[in-house]
This record gives sequence, structure tokens and C-alpha cells, in this order.
Amino acid sequence: MPFPIPSGKDFEQPKSEIKDDKEMKLYLKILTLLLLFISTNYLNAQPSASFYFTTAFPINDYRLFDDEVGYGGNLEFLFITPSKAKPMGMGISFSYFTQGLFFATDSYSGETILSDNKANNFSNLHLIFQLAPTGGTVRPYIETFFGGSYIYSFSQIFTLDYVPVSLFIDDWAWSYGVGGGFKLLIGGDEEDGSLYLDLKGRYMMSSDVSLLDRNSIRYANNSFYYAVNETQLNFVAVQLGLVIYFR
Repeated sequence: MPFPIPSGKDFEQPKSEIKDDKEMKLYLKILTLLLLFISTNYLNAQPSASFYFTTAFPINDYRLFDDEVGYGGNLEFLFITPSKAKPMGMGISFSYFTQGLFFATDSYSGETILSDNKANNFSNLHLIFQLAPTGGTVRPYIETFFGGSYIYSFSQIFTLDYVPVSLFIDDWAWSYGVGGGFKLLIGGDEEDGSLYLDLKGRYMMSSDVSLLDRNSIRYANNSFYYAVNETQLNFVAVQLGLVIYFR
């Protein structure tokens, strides 16, 4: 059901009573430290770093809630990069994308800007396990990932008297999924420092999370109203980026 927002001041939604955010953060720290500990046993393994541009397409039940495409980026660092000798790799991934961007006119400058007002934003931290059984100039691979997602939305609207009202909503969720792709050598030596073009696809899902229904924000009877929906994330992400293999 919709919730009224007191007009003329900021309003922040209380966090879900079901989820324990501190416990989730602790689990993520433990998993990250465990990954670092494991990687110290493979100090001679070749590390790699990569950056991707991401386009995220909502699917399944989540698409019925919000069918807009998300845009963002992804940074990854593999402590152990898969090779023909050691086909299993491990690392961490940080990704961010936003769903609900639109072009708007800035109220101060009058210029057209890309606005994220009322957008749902997704920040994701995952552990990656990647399997690439072949070396060479073309390297197909599959991967799985597990971690957490922080979802937030900041909205600002104005009353008929031009009084600003701000709304901030956030939540945490476990997120996980599978993916795969191809790395194509475009520079350097495949057995040493090299540069690869990487095209991958990922399917990401999550536990239950509270998201702002962006179409629900309205002004009526001298009050603002909004609604929050409980749902699960379901995205197929297409990513294009560069992978640097260190010496």
C-alpha cells in the first residue's frame, strides 16, 4: 500500500526488520578475507584486472515490476587468472548499474542533463570463480559468483509551492548467478603481459529486496505518497570490456 511522505522535509524509510545488515556485511568481509588467504597459496599465479561497460536487462517476474534497461560498469580483479596449466581462477568483482535514467532540464542552468532522480541504483560486490580450460588467443570461459547487493533510490520532487521533498530508500540482498564469455587477444604475449577484449553475459538473481515503485510517487491532499515493492532481482547483463594480464 502507498505511504504518505510528510511534505517540506526529508524522509528516510526504516530498514527492513527481517534483514540484519550488519550480519550481511560481516559475511562479505569473511568471504573476501578467505579469498585473499587462499590466493596467497598461489603467489606464482598470474593476476589480471578488467573493466567492463554493462547493459542489464530485467527478466522474469522482476520485468513485470520494472522493464527499463539498466546501464553501468564493472571492475574485476582476479588474484588467480585461469590458464591452461591452472584452469580455475578466483577474484572479486564490483559492479554498479542504475535503472531509470532519463533526460531532463536542469532547474538551475536550464541545460539538458542525464538525471537519476527516482532511479533504482544497484551496487554489487561478488566473489568470482572462473573456469577456462584452454589458453591461446581465444579463451572461452564460464563463471559463477556470489555476494551481496546494495540497492538504493534517491528522489526529489516539489510541491505546488516549490517546496522540495526528498525520499531515500535502501536495502540489502544476497545476489548470485552464473555467466560465461570469450576473451580475444588484441595485444601482447599470451604467456606474459597481454591485453584481451572480453565479451561476456551474466545472469544475476537475488534474495528478497525492497525497491521503490518509481511510478507510485505522487502528490495529493497536501501529502506525498509512495509505494515499496518486495521482489527478487532478475537481470541478464551483457558486458564488453578489456582484460589486462599482468606479468
